[in-house]
Amino acid sequence: MAGALLFTAACGSANDRYVTNKSAGVYAKLPDGWSQVQIQDPQLLGIDAREMSPDMYIALSQRQWMTKLDASGSTEPTSALAPDAQLPNGFLQVRQLLPEEANTISTNSLRDLLVSVDAAVAAQEEAIRQDPINARLRPAFLLLVDEVVKKDGGVHGVHLVYQVATTAGLATIDQTSLLDRDQTVLYQLVLTCTAWCYLQNRPDVSEVLNSFTIKPAT
Repeated sequence: MAGALLFTAACGSANDRYVTNKSAGVYAKLPDGWSQVQIQDPQLLGIDAREMSPDMYIALSQRQWMTKLDASGSTEPTSALAPDAQLPNGFLQVRQLLPEEANTISTNSLRDLLVSVDAAVAAQEEAIRQDPINARLRPAFLLLVDEVVKKDGGVHGVHLVYQVATTAGLATIDQTSLLDRDQTVLYQLVLTCTAWCYLQNRPDVSEVLNSFTIKPAT
């Protein structure tokens, strides 16, 4: 299941307690020791790369801002998302949707930007029917939190917490995916690490989540 996620390189670096995009009205506070690294290359999260023309790829690069967050404090180029890491990591993203996306995006489709959640749930349920003991002992996917989010200014979306099987064992992904009032801008805060790491570092993860603020320009 983790293979469905997109892992891409990042470059550039910064060290600050706050990660901000002033033009988009977005910021979050980082715990002590965390680093932020701006990701330059366009991310095809939730986009079928086979349908991307060169012109669309260029347009995407001009519409996206993404910063990697890392509890290890590393400012070296690294993957955008590492679910099997032993410390929390992830990204904060703001992206102006392509016209093709804006015409079809919905709150429900936000759930599938990283992993096809409904399909993963159905596959796990089928595995339990086929082999109840092993499927429960070695789950491929567990949906822990699935809730609607509503913020000031008409910002709305979903908050998910789920676990996926990796070669290192279960990894936890905490995903907040939001749209502006007009559903033309996507905001995402995603944090991940191994399931045990997430449990140990839950206070720091909660600090970032609770500080995540969006105040779109009016």
